[in-house]
Amino acid sequence: MLETKNIERTRAQESTNAIEKLYISMRHLFSRGFYKPMGISGETLRKSLLQLRPEIYGSIAEDRAELNGLIYIIERLPEGIEECQFINLTADEGYKNSHFEAIIPPKRRRNCYRIDKDQMNIEITRGRSEIYDILTHLTFLFIESHKIQARVSLNEGEDFIREWKHLEDIVLNRKVISEKEKEVLIVHLGNILGRTYEEVSRIYKVFSSEKNPHKFLI
Repeated sequence: MLETKNIERTRAQESTNAIEKLYISMRHLFSRGFYKPMGISGETLRKSLLQLRPEIYGSIAEDRAELNGLIYIIERLPEGIEECQFINLTADEGYKNSHFEAIIPPKRRRNCYRIDKDQMNIEITRGRSEIYDILTHLTFLFIESHKIQARVSLNEGEDFIREWKHLEDIVLNRKVISEKEKEVLIVHLGNILGRTYEEVSRIYKVFSSEKNPHKFLI
């Protein structure tokens, strides 16, 4: 009983420290006005989030990809944000009066605008809490992308595993695939993500829509 209480107390202290580091890092980012996910600030955010392990992000600290956490953040970030190198958090700058179409995440009502292929602007209306929310979601994405990179890279990133090359060929060339070919891809995705065929099939269906049945890939 005593040992259990000590473990719980230690875990609570670790969580408190992680939260403090997370908010201190974010306050520094507010002062600077920008940050690089692969820089020192980005590394601090990643380490703090991995130590904190929020329940909404599931098994973020494991080597395998976290699928439920991915669903959670994709529903709260604008579609296409994963394709953008530059993400700007702005006040209402009047984009609604321009030709830019507002992109509104299904589970979080905020106006977002795809400026060009590399830039996404997100309007902040609820202050710092909203910025914290977005930064932690983006940090989750970077953590998950590093897991995938580690599983598909060979020779220090100079070459890639067979499954990744197959997936890349289909995605980049927008190839039409049959149901049987989709099942082969799901097997490959399972190897890449460290997940079972059943788990990947489930999330494939979650992301699928009539307009884009292969959204999970693209």
